[in-house]
Amino acid sequence: MTTHAMKAFALAAREGRTREPLDILGQEVLVKLTSTDTNGSAAILHQRVSPMSGPPLHRRSREDEWFYVLDGEITVEIDGERTVVCGGGSAFAPRGTAHAFQNFGHASAHILVMALPGRFNQFFEELCSLNRGLSAHDLVRTEQLMNRYGIELLGPPLA
Repeated sequence: MTTHAMKAFALAAREGRTREPLDILGQEVLVKLTSTDTNGSAAILHQRVSPMSGPPLHRRSREDEWFYVLDGEITVEIDGERTVVCGGGSAFAPRGTAHAFQNFGHASAHILVMALPGRFNQFFEELCSLNRGLSAHDLVRTEQLMNRYGIELLGPPLA
C-alpha cells in the first residue's frame, strides 16, 4: 500500500472537500475530511438533518461511527436503545451495531459524523452520483451500493 504525505488545509463553514455539497437522500452533506486526507484512517462529514429525516436502520461492518451534534437535537438508536442527543452531545456506534438517527424536531439539526477508518466519504459520494437527477431514489441500486461498502440495511428510518 502506498501512503501519501498528508497536506494541511483549511475550509470555510460552507466549504467541503468535494466541488459541491453532496445530496444524500435529500440531506446536505459537506465532506470536511476525506479518507484520502488521512491515508484512510478517518473521514468527517458535516450534515444538515432536516426535520423528520434520518437514515434507515443499518449496520456497518467496516467502520465505527461517532456523531457530534453541533446544534439542534437528534434521536439516536444504537442496538435498540434510543437516546436524545442535543447540541454539544455525542453518540458512538461501533462497527457491527444496528443504528440510525432521526431529527424529530421542527428545525434542522447540524451534526458532524466521523467514520474510522475512512472510505465513508467515498460511499456518500457514490450515493450522491447514483441518485443525481432522479425524482425518486433508486432503492435497489442504493442497497446494492450499501452492500458493496459493508453496510446492511435492517429497516426503515426511526418513527
